[in-house]
Amino acid sequence: MIESGSTVLVGVVGGSASGKGTVVDRLLAHYGGDAAVLRMDDYYRPLAAVPRDAEGEPNFDVPAALDLERLAGDLDRLRAGEDLRIQGYTFNQPGVQPEELHIAARAVVFLDGLFLLHDPGIRERLHLTVYIHATPETRLARRMARDQAERSLTPDIIQYQWDRHVRPGDLAFLEPVIPLADVVVDNDRTGLDADLTEVFDAIASLRPH
Repeated sequence: MIESGSTVLVGVVGGSASGKGTVVDRLLAHYGGDAAVLRMDDYYRPLAAVPRDAEGEPNFDVPAALDLERLAGDLDRLRAGEDLRIQGYTFNQPGVQPEELHIAARAVVFLDGLFLLHDPGIRERLHLTVYIHATPETRLARRMARDQAERSLTPDIIQYQWDRHVRPGDLAFLEPVIPLADVVVDNDRTGLDADLTEVFDAIASLRPH
């Protein structure tokens, strides 16, 4: 249990299109005004600083694509009860201006991201970690639908990124650290509510009564 008045930081991790955002939305709905969310996506480096693959294409599915040092500092501020104001990431969409985001240091703050279990500096700042599981086949289908609708990408580009960036990133940086998660949620089947009950119980055990 942490001290009364402190912010509980809960990391929600999973592969691309595993359903992290959907799960976090369910958790936020449960906690209402007592909770906020910080997205690891908003810590991507500028495009010019993102690592490139052998073909010269930017690879967003490696930890070096993210400013994890800045994220660690912001997690410290949240733990200390300080609100954050950061710029949202635009996924390099032409003409889209970044939005200023206000993340309040509420009783529970969820961190949604790919590499929060892989990076010790991030992992050690979290009070609880939740891994969202979905099969690669399910995730690719979801990513195809999402990235065409929301990020203006073609199916060929999405498949290229999946084959060259996403799956290699899963195997190198995500799947080896799944055993470090405190709770595993299966988002590849029905029965999600039962798994989320385990998350609610774990958070309740950390919060002062």
